[in-house]
Amino acid sequence: MRQGNRGRRIGAMSSSVVLAVLVATGPPPATAQDFPTKPITLIIPFGPGGSHDLTARALVSVVPSYLPQPVVIQLRPGGGGAIGSDQVAKAKPDGYTLLFGAAQTNSIMPAVEGRSHGPDTLRAVCKINESPIVLVTRSDRPYRDLKEMVAWAKANPDRLINSSSGPWAAADVLMKQLMKDYSVTGQTVPYDGGGPALLAVLGGHADITFTLTAQGLPHIKAGKLRPLAVTGKKRHPELPDVPTAVEQGFNLTYTFWRAVLAPKGMPEAVVEKLATVFKQVTEDKSFQALIKQLGDEPGFLGPEEFAKEWRAEFEAHRELGKLYKK
Repeated sequence: MRQGNRGRRIGAMSSSVVLAVLVATGPPPATAQDFPTKPITLIIPFGPGGSHDLTARALVSVVPSYLPQPVVIQLRPGGGGAIGSDQVAKAKPDGYTLLFGAAQTNSIMPAVEGRSHGPDTLRAVCKINESPIVLVTRSDRPYRDLKEMVAWAKANPDRLINSSSGPWAAADVLMKQLMKDYSVTGQTVPYDGGGPALLAVLGGHADITFTLTAQGLPHIKAGKLRPLAVTGKKRHPELPDVPTAVEQGFNLTYTFWRAVLAPKGMPEAVVEKLATVFKQVTEDKSFQALIKQLGDEPGFLGPEEFAKEWRAEFEAHRELGKLYKK
């Protein structure tokens, strides 16, 4: 009888100890197989209406076909993308806070200026696509291609106004190169995102901007903007009559990538699961149709392949940045 009571007391004590441990530590972490058990937040580090925002919305609209939880977009513009990047770098590495990263914010700025976050402080999940840049102006401006624009700028020193989505954005980098290599004078006005930078040209507050095809194409087709050059290695399929900058005699080449990035330390199993889902999304006909409407196409790269490409680009910009600082 005493032994039975003692056994019951020991059993009760053991249950109490287990309960205390659970209260102190919380439930066991979900496995990658269970992930996700709640909505995932995808941080867009730029303002609304830009190519990043538009591409991300196309992406997340297809995710429910492949994931039991939604991916919710959160806009966090500012600092050329540094504010949103910082939020993700400091987030818990559990897969529920992701960044829709970009070349300017996550390669150029950290490599050249030592701010924002690059491959040292963020984890590559996958690349979604990359886009060439198109140089545009308002349709009422006097120049019809890049050569005429450069000639106009030289005849009108310091009058050319270029709008940019922030420091070291494509418009900023390419304008610096024009000024340095081709003696073009003018000024660059930074905005919080490609959308606002494009509106500055449409509103007559700036003369030109180097914009993504996703955001510039609708205005080009509507006749509000005139494309002057494409910075890809070949002409854009949606703009077959617009010559590349190289074709016009200018060594200006630039492509802009978009990628899903995460805080360092995220479990590899979660990285792989997310990459698998986003690969399925980029192969989905619905997503491909949506992104084609934006003048783009998918260009998926998995975690390791993209991490190598990202690191190489980051290191290359360390050297490139020395030229821009001169």
